[in-house]
Amino acid sequence: MAEGRRREAWDHTAHLLAMIRNVNRGPSTPAAKPDDFHPLRQRQAAVKPVAKTNDLTILRDVFVRD
Repeated sequence: MAEGRRREAWDHTAHLLAMIRNVNRGPSTPAAKPDDFHPLRQRQAAVKPVAKTNDLTILRDVFVRD
């Protein structure tokens, strides 16, 4: 129950912070979202795309011993 109350309090605070920032932002600045200020929300890390290669000799070199 305490965890839910803490999360709700941060939801409220994050919305207020985002609103204050958006009111005072410049015209070319992107709008902030409440998740930008919420410390309990998980952000998805930017995942680098894996370089695609058709060369399987790399796997042979790693997994096959002579």
